[in-house]
Amino acid sequence: MLNRISDNVYYWLEVHGAQRNEAYPWNSYVIHIPGQNVLALVDPLAASAETITAIETLGTPTHILLTCEFHLRESEIFQERWGCELHVNEVECNRYDILIDGLFYQGEHLWDFIDPITVTGVYYSETALLVHEKGGILIIGDLLAGGRKDHGIPDGDLGIIGPEYIRDLDKARQSLTKLLNYDYNTIVFGHGTPIFKNPKQKLQNYIEDNAVWGHLAELKETRPEPDIDY
Repeated sequence: MLNRISDNVYYWLEVHGAQRNEAYPWNSYVIHIPGQNVLALVDPLAASAETITAIETLGTPTHILLTCEFHLRESEIFQERWGCELHVNEVECNRYDILIDGLFYQGEHLWDFIDPITVTGVYYSETALLVHEKGGILIIGDLLAGGRKDHGIPDGDLGIIGPEYIRDLDKARQSLTKLLNYDYNTIVFGHGTPIFKNPKQKLQNYIEDNAVWGHLAELKETRPEPDIDY
């Protein structure tokens, strides 16, 4: 099924961790662009027949936008079903081994409705998407997680869940401050529950909390260094 965030922004989810009593959602988004004949999917997960029907009730999806390479998810299946164009951030376009239909750039204003925000140096190059509706809706893929029982992040809060995947925590902390330069009153995530109350203040508090970053540094030291290509 589709859940509504605002007049033109919806999401569907997969529930993970339920068997451990630590259930939390993975999320994908649908954005209808008013007056533009555009229906964009963001980081699309597999969808039930009910969700597919709900999406098609809104219209035929025309575009898929990815926040990062690791959220390709079911994009190719939906391209085949609906003929969607796949668009990614130009800073990471060489990381895909499939055909990309289009690129977006920092500073663009897509369809007069969505601003891509390039954030580097957290896990990898990633795009946050700022939707200009309902006072601003910020979509974050992996930079931060919302409420997740499996990592002790309460609903209505946010955090980094894998410091071992971050090359330089100080640079990551600095990079996240970029998100404080924009106006929004909702943050939603690729992983975890959304924040509808004071999200920007909560983000600022998180960035400025030295104890949080000290704890992340301690965790990073105790965990094996992953073999990944940044």
